Amino acid sequence: MYNLKKRRGLANSQIAVILIVIILVVGAGYMYLQQPQDQQPEDTGGDESSIPEFSLTLIGLNGTTATIGATDFEGMTHLEMVSGLLTSAGSISSIANYTGVPLEDVCDLVGGISSENSLRVTAADDYSMVFTWAELSGEFITFDPLTGDEVENNGNLTPCLAYFYDGEPMSESSGPIRLVIMSEENLITEGHFWIKQVVKIEILEAIQDYTLSLEGYLSEEMDRATFESGANCPDSLPNHRGVYVDSEERIWTGIPLWLLVGRVDDNVSHTGPSYNREMADNYAYNVTLIDSSGSYSVVLNSSYIKMNENILLANEMDGAPLPEKYWPLRLVGSDLDKSQMIRNVATIQLVYNEEWNETVEPPVDWGPDWNITLAGYINETMTRDSFIEGATCPDTNHTATWTDGENHEWTGIPLWLLVGRVDDSERHGPEAYNATLADEGYTVWVMASDGYKKPFESSLVKYNDEVIVAYSYDGGHLPIAESPEDKTYFPLRVVGPELSTGQMIYDLTEIFIEYPSE
Repeated sequence: MYNLKKRRGLANSQIAVILIVIILVVGAGYMYLQQPQDQQPEDTGGDESSIPEFSLTLIGLNGTTATIGATDFEGMTHLEMVSGLLTSAGSISSIANYTGVPLEDVCDLVGGISSENSLRVTAADDYSMVFTWAELSGEFITFDPLTGDEVENNGNLTPCLAYFYDGEPMSESSGPIRLVIMSEENLITEGHFWIKQVVKIEILEAIQDYTLSLEGYLSEEMDRATFESGANCPDSLPNHRGVYVDSEERIWTGIPLWLLVGRVDDNVSHTGPSYNREMADNYAYNVTLIDSSGSYSVVLNSSYIKMNENILLANEMDGAPLPEKYWPLRLVGSDLDKSQMIRNVATIQLVYNEEWNETVEPPVDWGPDWNITLAGYINETMTRDSFIEGATCPDTNHTATWTDGENHEWTGIPLWLLVGRVDDSERHGPEAYNATLADEGYTVWVMASDGYKKPFESSLVKYNDEVIVAYSYDGGHLPIAESPEDKTYFPLRVVGPELSTGQMIYDLTEIFIEYPSE
C-alpha cells in the first residue's frame, strides 16, 4: 500500500523547490535587465524626437547655405545646464535649466569655424549679434546669479542653441530656438548675447574687438558687443538704429550720436530721461569726436545734434563691419559735411561751456543696493537700479504716487505692473499683464525680509494704480531706522489710500503669485 500522506508531503516539497527556482530565475533576469549592458552604448544624443520643429538658415564662409531643423540635431552633443542673463538695466532674468546643442557643433554642418572666423547670429525680428572667436570659445563676463555682481569663472561657458527651458519647449516669444550661454558653474552672462527666435547664422571673417570711450559728466568704456546690442535692438524707444545712404548707395548703420551723448551728459546714463534736452537747448556743451590716433577731431554743438536722427555713429556698412579704412566707427549722416564725417572714431568727449550757469544736480542717494524677487509663471530678480529705471521711464506710465496723512509723498510702481512681469511668459509691453488670468483669480503675496506676508487678491490688484510698491519717500530712499524706536521701511513698502496698516508691508523683499490648484 502506498503511504498517501508521505506522497503528498513529497509532492508539496517538490512544488516548493520548483517555485523557489522560478522566483530566483525571474529575479535574476530582472536584475540583469536593470544593469547597463555591454552591447548597449550610452545614448549621448538626448531625446531628439522631442525637439520642437524649427527652421534655421546656416551660411558658411564660402557661401555654402543649409536649412536645418530638429532632425539635424541628432547625433550632436546635447548639454543641459542652469544658466541665466543680466539685462542692460542690471536685472537678473531668465534663470532656468536649458537644454541644447553647442553652437560650434551646428556650424560643422557648413564647414565649421576656426580662430580665423567670427559668427553673426540673427533673430526673427532682425536683432543680430556678432560673436568673436574668443566668445565662441567661452570668454564672457560672468555674474553671480543671486546678486548680479561680477565674478570670476573657470572658463566653462558654452554658447548653445537651446530648445528646452526647464524641460519644456521654449515659449513662442523666445523660441523655438534661443541662443543661450550655458555655464557649468550656473553663472549668468550679459543679456545682449542671449538671442531669441534664432533664424540665421552666418560664418564671417574674424572681426576685432574695440572700445569707444564716452567722456562727459559720467564716463563709460563701451565695448563692441554693447554698441552692437544697442544698434540692433528692435524694441528700444526711442529707436536706437540709425541709417544713412551715401551718394554711392552704400548703406551705413549705427546709433544716432545724441543717444550716445545721453549716456554721459548728466547723472542718468540709461532709459528715457538719460538725454538732457534742457542742456542741449542751452548750448551747455560741445561734442568732440576724436579718432584712434588722437590727431584728428570734429566738434559739434549740443543743440545741433539734439534728437537728430540724421547724425549717426556707424559700425556697419552694407551689413558688414566697417572696412579697415573706417574701422571701427565712422560719423556719417545727411546733416553733415563730408569734412565732418570723421573715421576711426575712438572717443566722444563732452566739453562743457563756461557760460553754462546751471549745474547738474547730484545723483539721488537711494541707499544701499537691494533686490526684489518676483515669482510666478516665471521668476525675476530686479535690482534697485532696474526698478527705479522702470519707474522713472518717461516713455511709459510706470510711476504712481500717494501722499499720506502727514503729507509725505511715496512714489513707486503699481503692484499690478510688477505682477505682469511674471504672471505668464510675456514680461514686458502692452500684453505683459494677463487680465484674463486675473479675472480667473489668484493671490498675490507680498513678503518682508522677516517672512511676514500679506495676500492681495488679483481682483483688487488688477489695473489698480492705487496699490503701489514704493521705493521713494519725499524724493529719497525709504526711511532706515537710526534708533530702536524708529521703523525701517527701506527698501520697499506697499502703500495706497485704501489699504489698511497691516497691508502696508515694509522692508519688502519678495512678491509671488499663488495660482489656484487644479
